[in-house]
Amino acid sequence: MRGQAVDRAGTGIAVGAAVPWGMFIAMTALLLSLPPPQQAALVDGARAVLGVPYVLGGRLRRADDGLDCQGLLFFALQAIEPRCGWRSWSVMPTTSVQGELGLPVAGAAPVATAGLGDALPLLQPGDVIWFVDTPENAAEPAIATLADTPVWVWHTGLYVGGGRFIAGDHFAGRVVEEELVPYAQAHYAGIFVTRMGDGPLVRRCRRHPPMRYPQ
Repeated sequence: MRGQAVDRAGTGIAVGAAVPWGMFIAMTALLLSLPPPQQAALVDGARAVLGVPYVLGGRLRRADDGLDCQGLLFFALQAIEPRCGWRSWSVMPTTSVQGELGLPVAGAAPVATAGLGDALPLLQPGDVIWFVDTPENAAEPAIATLADTPVWVWHTGLYVGGGRFIAGDHFAGRVVEEELVPYAQAHYAGIFVTRMGDGPLVRRCRRHPPMRYPQ
């Protein structure tokens, strides 16, 4: 009813006129947490391909193929959602952050790299890190604003805990595990973090052969 506070997701957070829906979504993400076995499975899946060459659009279709940053995420997701192949997930970050690969985390969606050290305690293993910057990506809308300036996603990775993340990295030319704060500060204006609850949201499950482990 109009003006009545409603708990839309069973979180205990009442959403009414005083709590904007966007803020509710971000607050809800703070209550989400992948179960520890799924966190570990995601991290282990990502670490299994450390050192694999970076290839733009790489999806390990063949034993000698590589991975790009989204390919690394999709490979790790196979460990917690084996029913659906990597084509089930959008390559558009603005779609991914609307529940498919989690919800935005309050205080880290976005956060400027200058304040990233203070936001680091908010992160959990299995969080998806979207690296953002001010140059426009004509392929999609801006994902957020930093200091009233629009920012676009240019890179992504998986947070593994302890201040570190894994990515198919175009700078290094391979899948690497790095310290998040100095990496982000060296290359990007900020990050935008999403967190899954019990796994990715499957809008359309596409069944096809999984990505191959490198030989």
